[in-house]
Amino acid sequence: MSTTLQAVEAAEPNPVADAIAALTAAARQTRVRGAGTEQATVEPVDFGEIATYVLTAVAANLGGVEELLAGRPGSWEADYVRQIVHSTAGGDDAELLRYRTEPVRLPFDAEDAFYDFGLGDLYDDERDAAAEATFTEGMTEEQATAAQQLVDDVEALFARDLAAYAEAYLTAARRYLTERGITCDVELVTTPVGEIPTWDAFTDQVHEYARIHAPLPMTGDAPDYSEGTPADALRRTGLTYTERARQSR
Repeated sequence: MSTTLQAVEAAEPNPVADAIAALTAAARQTRVRGAGTEQATVEPVDFGEIATYVLTAVAANLGGVEELLAGRPGSWEADYVRQIVHSTAGGDDAELLRYRTEPVRLPFDAEDAFYDFGLGDLYDDERDAAAEATFTEGMTEEQATAAQQLVDDVEALFARDLAAYAEAYLTAARRYLTERGITCDVELVTTPVGEIPTWDAFTDQVHEYARIHAPLPMTGDAPDYSEGTPADALRRTGLTYTERARQSR
């Protein structure tokens, strides 16, 4: 392999150079004014509009104009950028978020959420009880098969509930954005083991809305904290894993 090729392969990405290239290409574009009429003319694009939109979108992706300018907030360059973003989106953070293009990434683990609701402990207790019952002495072959089937059914129900709740949570998070005129998407991300999830004020708002409003698959309703935990509510209504598994047969 040649030294030149090795240097090319080892070159670090240069997002600033990429941004200059992209903006240069955008500035070279043209637009048609009066299309479909005899007065139609071709003219350069409004690069001022493009540049202000790009800066505002970057600020929105980072969470705000001050986050964008955190490297040197008191500089004259920062002051001009701040004026541009405020002139484009106003000083309202909610309005700025409408310019966001990156998806909102929410650290999420459905199983962790279920333990917060008490549902994980509910499942563990009932799964363990069902598993212990498979060792009951004196069972017929038919009874032993039924006991093991209950274990399998409880485990399958829990897995389905986790998947259904993750989808319901994602739907609720997307609804939070839509109701506020924010068009970017939402992604659920897994936090590597040993790392602490990263939250900011906005993602925390989205998460809290989704946690409160996403319906539980067992009931089709939002988590019920009226008399204890959501798990307590399921016990009162007979929607425990054991009962649901038996009713599904």
